[in-house]
Parts: sequence; C-alpha cells; structure tokens
Amino acid sequence: MNSVIHNLKKREGFTLIELMIVVAIIGILAAIAIPNFIKFQLRAKAGESKVNLAGIRTAEESYFAEAGTYMDFPPTPAAFVVQQKTPFNAAGCPAGAAWAAGGNGFCWIGWQPEGDVYYSYELEAAILNTVVAVDPAAGVTANQFYATAAADIDGDGAVNSWGINQPDIQGNVIAAAAAGGNGAVCGASAAGGGGATGPVDSGTGTGVVGQVGPCDSNDMGRNVF
Repeated sequence: MNSVIHNLKKREGFTLIELMIVVAIIGILAAIAIPNFIKFQLRAKAGESKVNLAGIRTAEESYFAEAGTYMDFPPTPAAFVVQQKTPFNAAGCPAGAAWAAGGNGFCWIGWQPEGDVYYSYELEAAILNTVVAVDPAAGVTANQFYATAAADIDGDGAVNSWGINQPDIQGNVIAAAAAGGNGAVCGASAAGGGGATGPVDSGTGTGVVGQVGPCDSNDMGRNVF
C-alpha cells in the first residue's frame, strides 16, 4: 500500500507557482528577443538599398567608360509605400527607343533590381557640381552622379535613406542639397556628420564620398538600425 501511495506522489504535476515562474521567464525572454528580431528584419530590408546602390555605381562606371557620361533617372518607383514592396519598373524597358533627357536611364546603363523593392531610387548626374538632365543626343554629358534610396521600412514616419555621392576625377562632389527628389534626406541636416557630402560612414558618422552610406539626417541613429 505504501508503495502505491509513493508512486502516486511521483506523478504529481507542477504547482501553480512553478507554472507562473515558467510563464514569467518565457515573457522576459520574449521581451528581449522580439525587439532584436525586429531590428534584424529592418537591417535585412535596409540591405536592399545598399546592394542596389552599389549595383547602380558599378553600372554607371561601366557606362561612363563606354559613353563618356553618367546617366540619370527620376525617382523609381515614383513613390515608396510604407513598409511594403512595390514593382520597380512595371512598364519595363522599351526596345530600341531613342534616349530622352529625364528618361529611364537605368535602361541605358543596364541596371534593374530583381523583383519588387521597398525603396524608391533616384540617380542624378552633374557636371561642374551642377545637376543636369543628361541627353547624349543633345551633347549634354555629366562626370559626377548622386544616387539615393528612400523608404519608410519601419513605419515611424521618418524616411530611411541611403546614398552615394560620386565625385569627378578631380574629386569635386555634387552639393548634397541638390539631391533628394525621392524623399531621401541626404545632406539635409547641416548639423549632421555628413556635411556637404551627404552619405556618412555608419560606424563613425563621418562623411564619405564615392561610397554607399546612410544619409545624413537628424534621426540617423534610428536609420542605421
């Protein structure tokens, strides 16, 4: 009889206090893990802009080597959708169409992202530090460019923007204030670390030229994620 009672005691479940302790521990771990997971997701989404801007730079340099000018294109997509992906260029590139200033220059430099995008991309070309609408047919060329990417991937109402400011062979750069038609805030904050060069190094906050970097803005601490 004693043996049966002893076995029944061994089969007793957890007490309410023990269950409450386990639930509390799970809650603490979730409170720590979920924000970190969200930040990881935001960093992954922000990676889209960095990869695509680097692709734009490579395509621009290849085109410049052949044609002697950088191309430009307007904000594409025309506007980003908060926390959502949109088609980059649903219409596609026309076959054999003549170039028109202000047209889809990404078709001519041979660059387009794969699939839909979170960011709106813009490419501005310049000569003598002045933005121009490149038109090779009319003899309008450029030897500088400024590319930006803008989105609100975390839905906080602040534009998350990345950019690259490519100088000419003498090292002259486009004034940062000239860029930003897609909502990018490169160089908009005079008090920021980027100064006139716009993009900054995400580790040091100092201005960078010819490199992809987060744009200079008041909320840069959040933009880097």
